[in-house]
Amino acid sequence: MIILIYSGCLPTPPSWASDSPSELIEKADSLLAIRPNDLKLKDAIIKANIKLAKNNNNSIYYKKILEIDPKNKRANYYIYLQEGQLHHKKGHKNGQWDAIQSFSKAASVIDTLGEPYYWLGLAYEKKDEMDFELPLESYDKALTLFMNKDIKTKVVLTRAELLERKKTYDDFWK
Repeated sequence: MIILIYSGCLPTPPSWASDSPSELIEKADSLLAIRPNDLKLKDAIIKANIKLAKNNNNSIYYKKILEIDPKNKRANYYIYLQEGQLHHKKGHKNGQWDAIQSFSKAASVIDTLGEPYYWLGLAYEKKDEMDFELPLESYDKALTLFMNKDIKTKVVLTRAELLERKKTYDDFWK
């Protein structure tokens, strides 16, 4: 008796995540319908969505992750961060309160990253130009946490500008 084992020549979902993330995401629904409990498949789809989200700066991919894994910290973090940035761009004070809320949520989801605190500082500054304490507190907190080099440079420069503005304000009212 001869038994043939045919594994096929198709790439595995994990390799699709790195080689062809768009293709994997395109087929994700049908693959998950066939193999709903396959953790490797789910992980590969999540990785593919993260890769495309980073490359395209599009929160749709993070929302797709939450459909598969509603508690995914990375997806929730980036969704809150992007929501906060959208509110921050609005400019008006109510928008800044919404931004502050979103940045605070991002900071609580992944509490080792400093970027949400940088954005919190910017929102506090925009909300009230004469409030120096809350933005400085946020920038100082950001500097104690992990950030990429570009964000860290922005925090240092923004903090220095705020301190200069605070000094000018304090000197004026002496």
